[in-house]
Amino acid sequence: MARIPATLSLDKIIEVARTLASLDLRRSDAFDPRFYPPKDADIEATYNYFLAMVAIDHRTNIGDRQFTRRVGDDVFTGSDLLWRLGMEMFNRDSSFFSPANLRRLDPAVVRDWLVGDYGPVWDYGVRAYLLRDVGSYVLRNYGTTIRFFHVSGVEELIDRLSGMAAYEDPVRKKAYLLIKFLVLRGLLKVKPQEIKLPIDNHLTRIAYRLGIVKLEDWVLELMRRDMHFSRELDVELRLTVRDAWDAVIRIGKLDPIALDDFLWRFGRTVCIRDKPQCDKCPLKGICNAYARGSFINEHNHYLTYYY
Repeated sequence: MARIPATLSLDKIIEVARTLASLDLRRSDAFDPRFYPPKDADIEATYNYFLAMVAIDHRTNIGDRQFTRRVGDDVFTGSDLLWRLGMEMFNRDSSFFSPANLRRLDPAVVRDWLVGDYGPVWDYGVRAYLLRDVGSYVLRNYGTTIRFFHVSGVEELIDRLSGMAAYEDPVRKKAYLLIKFLVLRGLLKVKPQEIKLPIDNHLTRIAYRLGIVKLEDWVLELMRRDMHFSRELDVELRLTVRDAWDAVIRIGKLDPIALDDFLWRFGRTVCIRDKPQCDKCPLKGICNAYARGSFINEHNHYLTYYY
């Protein structure tokens, strides 16, 4: 019989839900011109942009190598830089993100586009492959992104997305991230209960530290030994984390999009991997890790273009 790696902690879920419900959680601006097309942008170009950019929105930093660059008066890092460079390309030539262009995209073009202070993003070849696959899949099966996104609901959209390599992740991180953007842009109508959080490393780490997910001792031992978790174990843990956040949302009657935006920013700026900024944390009073004075990180998983 397979061992269960983690369980939900209902008492902690209730506590976290109540605390989050007392905070002023707000949705981010999906029309911020630094990262996203304007409201009056062509609708098909907008669909193209979000489908392509989410497809390559996964880890940008490896070890101490930071994906960072000054653009104008600001310095952007990680996903922020990825999307900032995306909008620079969109403003120069929005047809770059069309399926017809993506299907024949040269990796050298992606290398030159996604450049940080140290050089190109670490896996530009993989991102070029994902973009070419998006373009080929849409053209082959639907002809245009307008037709691709003509769906009856979330399940049909997820089923269509799963035919592309970028969106085949069984936890559906990128699929639910794309759905969030489409909802924020008014391009997709869904019921609140159909929205799942896109589970990335930040949301996983926060769940472990707060204690809404209780890891079994054998999993904790693997983490202490800095072992790479198998793909199967990685998926099982992330699905458990997603279930935990779903429960927090239901109990706290929270807006899942506002919660995801909060947790993503929180994981990047406060509950960070090394030296978490607990003095700035509105959740420290209910955090298991803070109470113990011991902060585990997300589990160590093999590199993938999922998260």
